Amino acid sequence: MKEIKAIKNIRESFKTRQVKYGGYAALITLAVIIGLILVNLLVGQFSLQVDMTSTSIFSLSEQTVQMLETIKTPVKFYGLWRPGEKFALPNNRDLVEDATTVINLYLSKHSNMTLELIDPDRNPGFVARYDKDKTGISRGSLIVEGEKGFRVIRPYDMYNISQSQAGVEINGVTLERRITSALLFAGTGTTPVVYEVTGHGEIAISALGLQDLVERENYSLRSLNLLTSAIPSDASAIIMINPQRDLNQAEADKLLDYLEKGGRFLIMADYNIGDLSNMNRVLASYGIAFEFGIVIEAENSYMINLPFTEIPDMADHDITKPLANKSNTPVLLQGAMALRELGTKRRTVEVKPLMTSSPRSFLRTDLNEASPSRIASDISGPLILGMTAMDPSWVDPNNPVPQARIVAIGCGSLLPIAVQLGVDANRDLFMNSFSWLGDRPENITIRAKSLYILPMRLTLVQIIVFGVLFIFVIPVGLFTGGFVNWLKRRHL
Repeated sequence: MKEIKAIKNIRESFKTRQVKYGGYAALITLAVIIGLILVNLLVGQFSLQVDMTSTSIFSLSEQTVQMLETIKTPVKFYGLWRPGEKFALPNNRDLVEDATTVINLYLSKHSNMTLELIDPDRNPGFVARYDKDKTGISRGSLIVEGEKGFRVIRPYDMYNISQSQAGVEINGVTLERRITSALLFAGTGTTPVVYEVTGHGEIAISALGLQDLVERENYSLRSLNLLTSAIPSDASAIIMINPQRDLNQAEADKLLDYLEKGGRFLIMADYNIGDLSNMNRVLASYGIAFEFGIVIEAENSYMINLPFTEIPDMADHDITKPLANKSNTPVLLQGAMALRELGTKRRTVEVKPLMTSSPRSFLRTDLNEASPSRIASDISGPLILGMTAMDPSWVDPNNPVPQARIVAIGCGSLLPIAVQLGVDANRDLFMNSFSWLGDRPENITIRAKSLYILPMRLTLVQIIVFGVLFIFVIPVGLFTGGFVNWLKRRHL
């Protein structure tokens, strides 16, 4: 009888509230565990990857995807490394891992592309076929070959590398930029020719050490003296970087004639040029003009240390869209000059701004005046610091006509700043301008993807608002909510 009573007690115990709730909790826990196992098994069947990097290092840009749709012929990637090889670099980067990840993005978008790994030590003859200059191709390089030609992307071309007191640093990934540029050449076999105007104290791209950068983007650089030579027929663009003197009348006439035939022109100049009459005569034909003077910035969040430095706002333009996030990759200008749109211009011309200063800025037109505050002769901001012009503004694909394009930037030191201070955004702005002039939109946003995250820049008003919000409003709200809840529970 005692045993039967014990069994009865056990049965009764299962009917208690505690056991029922405990059983339900155990069943729910078991169901959740089984569900998680099933979800993991299901997700494991898919190669789902999400690029969580702030600059989308491991995602293809829209322009690259569009360019890949135009490729109809086979393309082969040859990686000069062994399967499973590690290629350690500064900043904990692994070249092979980075390159393989990005190449796989291309392979997933195009069925006519393949990747083959070649050990250069075991296949020196294969590597020699692609060594046109007989300078050697280092391990870790990538060869992109199409029907029209090939390009070799060396390890140091895949990253933006800088030298500091701490040693060599990698501050940007340029893999997509290099591969897409190589694909364009491999598919066409042609290289546009860009002429640098000389004879006015300009800065040569080669003197800045940027010739390789331009040539890696599939451009060939040559010099041109407008005073002694006509503009060659193969000129895809004419550029002037930081001229110290104005054009003469004959040079301006040659440039105007070139633009009338659908030419492309990039000018970067500042107040150091002095007289601008002939240069402005060329630009006036397309509705824009330089305003002589120096831009002085009075808004702290738009400058760095000095009022002559400027972190401009980016306008909505194809050239500047990749640079719109000022807190991440800001363009930096020094000693900038303003531009303006003319009230009278041809109806076929379209003029757009690229960059502007803050509303508190002003243009100092009297350079003999040393006052740090705005005076009567100054021109109030916001000021336009870069502009583009197109004529005609739109071209019918079925009836194409020559379209002139101009990029004018009021900062002659844009590229020296990029080199001396390591401002990658300045370099990107220059290369984006190149791509826009050449009507190559697939190259515009494929800039080096920065690994730096710069500190947030806030105005005084923003600092006060956020300070009050996080120091007073949110804590008081939490305290009030807790106190009200305590009062309710106190009277239960």
